[in-house]
Amino acid sequence: MEHRTTEPDTAALAGWLHSWITEEGAVNGFHNHSVWGTNPFTFLDFTSGHTTFAGPAVGALAQALAEQPDERGVELLRRLVRYQATEFQDDGQYRHIGFQVGESATTGLIHNAVGSLGVLLALKHARHLLPDDEVDAALAAVRRNLDACEMYGGGRAGEDGTCNQEYARVWVKQLYTELADDRTYAEQIPEDLATLVRLFHHRGVPDADSSGTFRTVRDRAEGGILEPAEYYGLMIVPLVLGYRAQGDPELLAEARRLCRHVARSAWTDETGAVRYHRYWYVQGDRALKTDAPMLIAGMGLTLYGIHEVLAEGPDAELEAFTEACLATYAGYQTPGGYFASASGWHNEADIAPSTAWHAHDLMFLMARLGPGDGFWDKTLAPRDRQSVLISDRAFWAESGVHWCVRSPMTAGDLHIYGRKDKDTFAREFFAWTDRDPLPEDLRYPDALEFFVANDGIYRVDGDGTPTDITAVGPLPYRGRL
Repeated sequence: MEHRTTEPDTAALAGWLHSWITEEGAVNGFHNHSVWGTNPFTFLDFTSGHTTFAGPAVGALAQALAEQPDERGVELLRRLVRYQATEFQDDGQYRHIGFQVGESATTGLIHNAVGSLGVLLALKHARHLLPDDEVDAALAAVRRNLDACEMYGGGRAGEDGTCNQEYARVWVKQLYTELADDRTYAEQIPEDLATLVRLFHHRGVPDADSSGTFRTVRDRAEGGILEPAEYYGLMIVPLVLGYRAQGDPELLAEARRLCRHVARSAWTDETGAVRYHRYWYVQGDRALKTDAPMLIAGMGLTLYGIHEVLAEGPDAELEAFTEACLATYAGYQTPGGYFASASGWHNEADIAPSTAWHAHDLMFLMARLGPGDGFWDKTLAPRDRQSVLISDRAFWAESGVHWCVRSPMTAGDLHIYGRKDKDTFAREFFAWTDRDPLPEDLRYPDALEFFVANDGIYRVDGDGTPTDITAVGPLPYRGRL
């Protein structure tokens, strides 16, 4: 992909995300996890409905609404908040917390916490635009979920937790304490932050001015990975908020060291784009880094954390890193508004765009760049062109409500079809099998065909639908044969 500008189009991204939002306020999507290389299809779970991991989109749209009030935006925000604040399991955890494993997972601290973060960030930015009873109901929902999540470690950070998940819960406690008339967690927060720094932080990777965080205490004791780069915002923001509340400069200094860990571990890909590293493996005095395969869409949480650190004082290195990542976004943004997901997998993880990771990106871009002129008109405008993102082994296509993940001819066996307004998708099987045919409402209209040759990728179907085609990976798109 060619790098055309140094900043991405925030409204185009928001418009793409909006195309997945249902009348009820769910954020549907094909939930591709391009760090672990999995999605519901790989777990034989065919769900493409709401995921709580897309919660940051609610906060981002609320910030846009606060800056550019719009009746259509208020209606949208009310739907989003209401949906998240009412979708509960019987045990008080949120529904739809499985993300890349779909509805196969019904427990998990991180996805509960991120769902609450979306609601709380929305209230932080735009509660003055929402009815009082809906604000109260949303805060009550977050408290109910916090109570339910006491099943994880008794509600407190400890040795049995996972670093990013425990930090996410602290962030929820911080925002809830700020926004609600409830002091339950006020004394816990400083203690939890101190515990998390003590248990999980690791100084010295890649240098003495940087700190990473082990995912688990066992990783520290026996050797294991430091958190992948895209999760660091979950650690950085609570430390910054703790600094603002407590006045302890060491919390801000440690947040800055986490930022340097990500910035100084970055690499430059074959297009010249600055990219996050994947993670480090640390055992004793040895530290081994892996760069790829690694996501592109999904840098937003960590960049949001860096943005919060920069709000506390200038830092030339972190500012330059942020600008470089903005250029990466711009270079990998498709005309459809979404970004390439990743590189290095050579399968659907590179091309299938997850609404959840893009929601994290929108949160950062809204904080950094703002909504821009005419945001709501652009975001809510109809999407009238077919969009395709293709690599050497898979391609994503979307047209109206239809989407598909397929392989170029003879390059694989992906035949996945879905609709943005449905919470399930399906695989089409070959006609000579005894499996049921693809449901007609999922059939992609005038499905595209591509052939991968030695010198590039060629389109070989005859459909004339207005289409934007973008290629990523080792081979260029050469046009129609």
